[in-house]
Amino acid sequence: MADRSAWQIMLVLLRCALTGEKLPVELREELSEEKLREIFRLSSSFDVAPLAATPLTPFAADFPAFSLFREAQYKALLRYERMERDLERVKAVFAQEQIPFIPLKGAVLRRYYPEPWMRTSCDVDILIHEDDLPRAERALCRTLSFALDGRTPVDTGFRSESGIHFELHYNLIADEYAPHAGGVLKTVWDTAAADGDFCYRMSDEMLYFYHIAHMAKHIINGGCGVRPFADLWLLRYRAGFDREACTALLQKGRLARLAEGCEALSEVWFGNQDHTEVTRLLEDYIISGGIYGNVANMVAVQENQRGGKAGYLLSRIFVPYIRLRNVYPVLRRHKWLTPVMEVRRWIDMVKGGRMNQTISELQSLQKGDNQNIKELYQLLDLEP
Repeated sequence: MADRSAWQIMLVLLRCALTGEKLPVELREELSEEKLREIFRLSSSFDVAPLAATPLTPFAADFPAFSLFREAQYKALLRYERMERDLERVKAVFAQEQIPFIPLKGAVLRRYYPEPWMRTSCDVDILIHEDDLPRAERALCRTLSFALDGRTPVDTGFRSESGIHFELHYNLIADEYAPHAGGVLKTVWDTAAADGDFCYRMSDEMLYFYHIAHMAKHIINGGCGVRPFADLWLLRYRAGFDREACTALLQKGRLARLAEGCEALSEVWFGNQDHTEVTRLLEDYIISGGIYGNVANMVAVQENQRGGKAGYLLSRIFVPYIRLRNVYPVLRRHKWLTPVMEVRRWIDMVKGGRMNQTISELQSLQKGDNQNIKELYQLLDLEP
């Protein structure tokens, strides 16, 4: 058998870590110093090195390169402990201030991993009611000495004294990403269950739906990474959601075909399913996009969404109202200001130094050939 690529070996390592399987003997024989360094670089680029290291431990500890994996595990464990400590402090102060909240993403998903620290994340995400944001901001800054760390149309960022980034969301997804899904996610509080003092948790069905919607956002932005597929695989087999109810939500949010494609790829990577046309295209897209996506993928997807190059160029010059109102919330109350805010956006783009990003997008647009992206877009029913 020909030696497997670093990508193939990394996926086997991740599957073994998630399922508890032992590393296959034939793969152990392929391990070398050079191969381990290559796998480490790749798994680090997708932020899954601590997870990939687990099944390697009994068989690769004598290689100098294994120290890289071990260091990644130590860092992941330390970061997890800091996150948990700071999250407990936030929970306590929100309970004291009587601010309802729902932990999101990694703070919830890590419970399904063999060890919670194996599920790395760059920040802690929490959902609150938008009306509670001023009180929550005062509580974090005054009581816990958090520093304000930026605002977006859907969340406000904070930095704890230990360096952990927190995002307080008051909207689970911006309207320009999967707009049908946004309507479903607006009902999250209706099905949330109490999970402590003013702490709530999503229903399992809504958690699954939100995960798919969040994957849609990243795919539209040019990539998704490997970790969300590991999350998805674990949710399917370790969360107790009602499949029929979950399917109904996905259909309502127009995410059913995307969910099917992502589930199928997770089975190829972590189960025993063979590749299909959809999973091949999606895997190529994930590999090329990396953990946060790239400009070429983003432009290709959005070109399809806008009906071609001309439509994409027009959308970059004149941003649709549904997106512009997220950048300038005043438009939610005064839609007539849209032309004024279009001009302001051009000025802000120049002042903010974002012209290089726009130039990069236009260069990607000129390359032109994105037939695979078009096909993937159609097969997954990605929303315009």
